[in-house]
Amino acid sequence: MSNDSSIIADREKAMYAALTASDADALADILSDDVTYIHSTSIAENKAEQLAGQRHGVHKHGAITTVERRCRVFGEVAVTRGMIDMVDTAHGAPFTMRLRETLVWVKEGDTWRLLVRQATKLPL
Repeated sequence: MSNDSSIIADREKAMYAALTASDADALADILSDDVTYIHSTSIAENKAEQLAGQRHGVHKHGAITTVERRCRVFGEVAVTRGMIDMVDTAHGAPFTMRLRETLVWVKEGDTWRLLVRQATKLPL
């Protein structure tokens, strides 16, 4: 694993921790200003919308567990594809879902930031 791949893996872990904690400030540092964050419901959000959802409790996530992950770095861009199990909440009731996820990262200065996230819900 290249050093950049390792850094991106750490950024992903930090993103999942921020999502679980609804920590919009931590998430703001991970997301590019140009991010498109696409949920498994097909809703696409920009950075302001995603952070507002975190701050106002629209997005309530429990544990996020990586099932599989593969990252390829192409200079200043990297693509991670994998699968996660995520605890989410609907109408106050938690449920677990498995997601196929594609993440596109871009190096902005010395920092890797999430540029695109696409998730597809899979049957458990």
